[in-house]
Amino acid sequence: QGVTIVTRSRKYEGADREDRGRPDNTDIWEMHLLPPFLFLIFAALLLAGPSALASTAEDDTPSPRRLACAGDSNTNKGYPAILQSMLGDGWTADAYAAGAATVIDGTLRPYRRTDEYRSLLASSPNVVIVMLGTNDARPLYWDELGERDTGFEGNPSQEFRHGYLELIRELRGLDSGPEVLVATPPPIYPEKAAEKRREDLARRRDNLVGEVIPLIREVAAEAEGATLVDVHGHMSASGGSADLTHDGVHYNGAGYRKMCG
Repeated sequence: QGVTIVTRSRKYEGADREDRGRPDNTDIWEMHLLPPFLFLIFAALLLAGPSALASTAEDDTPSPRRLACAGDSNTNKGYPAILQSMLGDGWTADAYAAGAATVIDGTLRPYRRTDEYRSLLASSPNVVIVMLGTNDARPLYWDELGERDTGFEGNPSQEFRHGYLELIRELRGLDSGPEVLVATPPPIYPEKAAEKRREDLARRRDNLVGEVIPLIREVAAEAEGATLVDVHGHMSASGGSADLTHDGVHYNGAGYRKMCG
């Protein structure tokens, strides 16, 4: 279900004059029906203030607003491109994502140590969407079935909470002062995986739903300038199913479209 918003644009001299007789250089109010994901991005821009809503270049022409999408393979493989097409030319929506990325350290790919994260920090974003946690929930890490090289003193859930808050703090500290949308990861479907992986994925799903997502909600509520985007709840409530994934974890095109709508 979409959300109706009203925005104001400006009529400039020399533009198309089919405007019901309005003089040039007057405000025109327009109504738009936005999917929930886009509504939250728009709301984040309002919170970010005039610099995010009306960025201009030296010649006074509007500059695209910059949306940076941080995450793991489910970010890298599809939904930012869909958001780009939905948002239009006034935006750039770029993925700064790494497969297997995690919030916690000592894993295959801690996100804050990646080149993708360094590129995001240099991109001067107006809004950042962060969707991490799926890989943190792996039993190997979350249930401490293997050793991790981390300097954090505490259990994985404590490290996840601390690391996520630090990630948001770093993003909010950028000169562009972006609003941060903290997204809950989409559902995991063990039944879609190969049989030998189902037990591990079931534990991963339980960790995600029972511990990781509640922590993400806490982080979004605590961190200044952060807004929760409940992708997991949206996908579950809107008829999400294993058929929206390739293997129970990685989503397909239909899954990414539902994620954005």
